[in-house]
Amino acid sequence: MPYGKHRDFISKPIKSGRIGDPVFGAWIKELRENNPTKRVYDIDPYVEVYQFRDNLYGLLTHILDTGGGLVWMWLIVGPEKAMLIDTSFGVGDLKGLVGEITGDMPLIVANTHCSPDHSYGNCQFDRCHSHQLQAPDMEWKQDEGIRHYLTDDSGKPIWVEFDPKDFVPFKRYEFVGVPDCHAFELGRGYEVELVNIPGHQPGHSAYLDRQGRFLIGGDAFPAGGLTGGSNFSADERHARDKFQGSWLPSEDSMRKCTTLRDALIRLSKRLGEFDRIFCGHGIQDLDSSLVLELIEACNQIIADPEAYDELRGDRRLKKLPSGGYMPYFKNGI
Repeated sequence: MPYGKHRDFISKPIKSGRIGDPVFGAWIKELRENNPTKRVYDIDPYVEVYQFRDNLYGLLTHILDTGGGLVWMWLIVGPEKAMLIDTSFGVGDLKGLVGEITGDMPLIVANTHCSPDHSYGNCQFDRCHSHQLQAPDMEWKQDEGIRHYLTDDSGKPIWVEFDPKDFVPFKRYEFVGVPDCHAFELGRGYEVELVNIPGHQPGHSAYLDRQGRFLIGGDAFPAGGLTGGSNFSADERHARDKFQGSWLPSEDSMRKCTTLRDALIRLSKRLGEFDRIFCGHGIQDLDSSLVLELIEACNQIIADPEAYDELRGDRRLKKLPSGGYMPYFKNGI
């Protein structure tokens, strides 16, 4: 059967590596079954495409190293250029998909941060941008072995069913590091601004579209938000991945809840510039007041790291009034 409108993507979880959030489960079920804009293109059946605004598309795909996990990429179509924010793992023809959606407009590719589910597809493109603090990590991970941990010794996928032959071959790309508040020009005065929000990673950044009055927030917002402190190499998910993590240790001040709180306070002074937030994971099209909720959650965590609402392994969860949670680690305060 050919792929097209209302089809689901072809990758399927092999084993669950996540504890499901019932609120997100209900939201994503409604989106996938009833959203009239949903489409899976023949050129890349690993991605479900949703149109959230006239010029904003959400590209949904599986997190290949977590059974059942999902990650969003975002495509903004400007007057003369398009902008792709995040590239996931690089399975399937993402470049061709974006070209089909935009009519092969000139494309700017950017990343919120360098985690595998947000940047390993960069090798499909010639040039990618992110905050300049991401440069060491992006260069370190420019290696053909970055995706080897997704399969076992026989070459079979471990967490999510996909065809390894559908990985676009690895090639090096030009990484362009830019400073905080750098504006990307999409034509006729249409700008998207990089806003550095460290904490999850030092160079983690959001992208502010003033014309559309929305923020692409990456993992600084639920269900991301993780600050430093996790021993990635100690768990099954990352045992085979020598490229996971950051060049800065998890205990570094740039990967702390306090750092994230301070960045969110700076962002809160710009709430008049955007109304809605789109994240790297979880429920989308969130009210901008979430920024204030996260600041308060960070303040509570900093004041008492033991006052968490739920514990999942070494990850602690602080519930938010509007739903969702703020995850953190004991040594990431």
